[in-house]
Amino acid sequence: MPSVWKESLETPVVDAYDVCVVGGGVAGAAAALAAARRGVRTCLIEKEYALGGLATLGLVVIYLPLCDGRGRQVIGGISEEFLKLSLKYGPGDLPACWREPGGDPAQRRASRYQTRFEAAPFMIALEEALIQTGVTLFYDSRFCGAVRTGEHIDGVIIENKSGRLGIAARAVVDATGDADVCFAASEDTVSDPTNVCTGWYFSQGRDGVRLHGVSDPIRGDIPKGHRFYAGDRHDDVTQHAIDGRRMIMDDVMRRRREEDGGLFPLIIPSYDGMRMTRRLRGRYELDESEAFVNFPDGIGLTGDWRKSGPVFCVPWRCLCGVKNDNLAAAGRCISVTRDMWDITRVIPTATMTGHAAGLGAALSVIQGVALRDLDTDTLRAALKRDGAIIENHDLFTCRGENEHHKAIRGQMEN
Repeated sequence: MPSVWKESLETPVVDAYDVCVVGGGVAGAAAALAAARRGVRTCLIEKEYALGGLATLGLVVIYLPLCDGRGRQVIGGISEEFLKLSLKYGPGDLPACWREPGGDPAQRRASRYQTRFEAAPFMIALEEALIQTGVTLFYDSRFCGAVRTGEHIDGVIIENKSGRLGIAARAVVDATGDADVCFAASEDTVSDPTNVCTGWYFSQGRDGVRLHGVSDPIRGDIPKGHRFYAGDRHDDVTQHAIDGRRMIMDDVMRRRREEDGGLFPLIIPSYDGMRMTRRLRGRYELDESEAFVNFPDGIGLTGDWRKSGPVFCVPWRCLCGVKNDNLAAAGRCISVTRDMWDITRVIPTATMTGHAAGLGAALSVIQGVALRDLDTDTLRAALKRDGAIIENHDLFTCRGENEHHKAIRGQMEN
């Protein structure tokens, strides 16, 4: 058997778009929506048959906070829009103090701006929103490669039921969650092989339908005989899915013994639930030590969903590729350090960066400039008009910059 197969392939280019978004999780949905709203021709490529990614197909149905835990809202725009969209057709509610502007500050400090939603209603509402805005959807279509000329991506290659197809694009947003486009387009990427076994599922039993989240410890020792997984290895991805279902069934059988002999698994994930797989190493890597640092090219704020207090400004440079002038990352594969990765990978922040990436991609097409050369003042003003929160003077102006950040500011101003 030969060790290498050589193929000669001709790929038909079936269409051309101004902005091509790869990946239909919440980040990709936000990016496509933001781009299409600027009037540019936009498509979204998704390997599954529905939108939402981990939030819907992965059953991670907790829309984490848009606030800092101290009564201040720090994320708005499409992320807030999606929070409300997740409740459009299904059960769930928002804390009373967050339903309207100007809620009671004491109540807001005691109750974070978050909700629990159901997967199917959110999935349907996302699809409706994108179709109504004119986004072209490519379901059951897997990204296979990027076609480049120098530092420019001319288009992407996908495979679906129609075969191997090319889609020309003037700007590309990598919202795959795994930096697949960045990797294929020769950007520097960072992989994390320390994902643990996990699985969210719904059960049916005498107490009705219940949601369960099972996982090995994210920090600390994992059980004997268990293992870690790399999200950019095909064999690890397969084994993670198999082991996750075994973990679910172990939990089901334990609950049968201890709680309810008739309990059974009702819905299990149809999307693999690794937390952190591969990310871009872009023009800047945001670190968890940089809370309250106000970057001049900041495109949004985010709190720390794990605890109250810290707020971070996310720079546009964290979304921009280094080796490609028309590639932006969004969602959990933006350029951050590992400690910061755990903060930025979740639904609200992923949606916020998707909003900025899609809007930035559209503006770069309209203005005819590289993404890294985009006037960030124009981008920030457009984000503000969309309801995004990109600065908070009460939080940031009282914090001084260290010499490192002063140097960064000086480089940008020069």
